[in-house]
Amino acid sequence: MDKHLNIVSFNVPWPADYGGVIDVFYRLKALAKAGIKIHLHCFTYGRKKSSELDKLCEEVTYYPRPRSLFYHFSAKPFIVNTRASKALLKNLLKNNYPILFEGLHTCGFLNHPKLVNRLKIVRAHNIEHLYYKGLAKKANSILKKTYYHFEALKLKRFEKTLEHASHIAAISDSDKKYFQEKYGKTFLLLPGHPNDEIKCKTGKGNYILYHADLSTSENEEAALFILDKITPDIDFPFILAGKNPTAKIFNASQKQSNVLVEANPPFAKMEELITNAHINLLPTFQPTGFKLKLLNALYNGRFCLVTPQMAEGTALDELCRIGKNADDLKEQIRELITQNFSEEETTNRKKLLEKSYSNTYNIEPLMKVLLSDLSA
Repeated sequence: MDKHLNIVSFNVPWPADYGGVIDVFYRLKALAKAGIKIHLHCFTYGRKKSSELDKLCEEVTYYPRPRSLFYHFSAKPFIVNTRASKALLKNLLKNNYPILFEGLHTCGFLNHPKLVNRLKIVRAHNIEHLYYKGLAKKANSILKKTYYHFEALKLKRFEKTLEHASHIAAISDSDKKYFQEKYGKTFLLLPGHPNDEIKCKTGKGNYILYHADLSTSENEEAALFILDKITPDIDFPFILAGKNPTAKIFNASQKQSNVLVEANPPFAKMEELITNAHINLLPTFQPTGFKLKLLNALYNGRFCLVTPQMAEGTALDELCRIGKNADDLKEQIRELITQNFSEEETTNRKKLLEKSYSNTYNIEPLMKVLLSDLSA
């Protein structure tokens, strides 16, 4: 018997070039490989329709995401309200297949009475109100700070709609604990990612890399921390690579001769930068969700040096070096640049990652839920 699934994505998941859509696309790809017939619904703000998605899905339906200020004047969060498309609800009602809502963003109809008897799974990419609370603290303008603050309050209230989900698929162990305690019916669904095998090189690299979407406030903060607290005291080349670096990052980097900013590298170039680096330096100060750049660095790079928040709730800390503050990170960098990355380190990664983090393995809990519904 054919197995069908509606997936409602907060954005067009191709190209898979930042954390959230990477998770969506590679899970979608793994589900299609497992024989699931996918009916994809996605919003098109800032991204185009994709023939790549047609290869994996039975059908792909696109919806515009309105951005009018009018949508801010609602009790619903802006990120939810602008995705509550009547056309989406109409299309979901054309079949009786299970629905996977990708992110709280897409849950505007989760409690709709016409969907009450459907199998509804919510992929929680974050504890969203905590994420937005963190963005509010770091915002550098009153307007952004105000928006993030009120969005966090709205998201905290709106989160209660998860009571109407059949299941919640948490992205990390720590998020699983949170959702299970509040709503029950939660299982761990590790993130989709583009890696099929360990590609780490042994030996030494000749630079330290920080890679991320450099346009977001969270990653800008990490980049500026590196430029302010780390690079001036380490006599070793650094590369900061990623999407749309901010003016603050460019300005801070130009004052230092050992720093290069690589803006918007293509996927192949980014993979090359990760693989050839001696250390993938990945600080973060917001312990929410799952940082896919950590997984990419462990699959493809040599030494991985992180702050505790980067590995929290992932079980990947045993494969990383952990630095709690700038002094700790600098001490570990000075130690690591004298060392070769060994075959033993690669073997340790293979033992954990290729078994417990492969995309085929990752979707097993979701497949179990879908197949149990089919047989019910």
